[in-house]
Amino acid sequence: MAKRRMSEKKRRMYRRRRIAAALLAVLFLLVCAGLVWGVGAGIRALRGGNGAQGTSTSVQQSSKTKSKNKDKQKKDSGKKRSSGAPDCGKEDLALELAAPDPSTGVGGSIDFTATIRHKGTGSCLVDGSDGGRVLIITSGEETIWRSDACPVGARTLLMATGDKDVQTITWNADSSQDSCLPDDQLPRVNAGSYQAKLVLKANPRVVSQPVPVMVQ
Repeated sequence: MAKRRMSEKKRRMYRRRRIAAALLAVLFLLVCAGLVWGVGAGIRALRGGNGAQGTSTSVQQSSKTKSKNKDKQKKDSGKKRSSGAPDCGKEDLALELAAPDPSTGVGGSIDFTATIRHKGTGSCLVDGSDGGRVLIITSGEETIWRSDACPVGARTLLMATGDKDVQTITWNADSSQDSCLPDDQLPRVNAGSYQAKLVLKANPRVVSQPVPVMVQ
């Protein structure tokens, strides 16, 4: 049986259909690729936004930390900056020490009156704590007790001409020997004569007159 031949017209029609189908397939692939690229770009944009936000937060935290450090520095030196006064020198101050009752029994105590007097012409700053103007008890060349044997918080005073600061310091007739212990754990000194004086820790040349005391 003879094979039926397709007309030229039909062959052209089938070729056009195949070409159209191929173009549609290519177009479909391009659309799919575009969708995939768009989704990926969106994800990258979201991630980039989060990273920028994290960087902004870090910058803010860093700024806050720097601000706190500056505030602390200002607070530490605020009094000196606000007053504009320098530290007191030897020519600005005089230390005075007195013992109204200069004797006690073994295990007793002696109260001293410690005075810082401003004798200069300009305002200045001084530490008026027991760790700043130090009461020292000696026996001969030996130091028996110091009021700064234990750490003491500063008590900054702004002093001007004619000002004075008067405080009471108690010595419980014990021996610190540069040891930081509570008074009830320090050894009591033996009966004998002792000497007391005030010394400005920031400038040891500023010193009071010696005051003799007696432990009986």
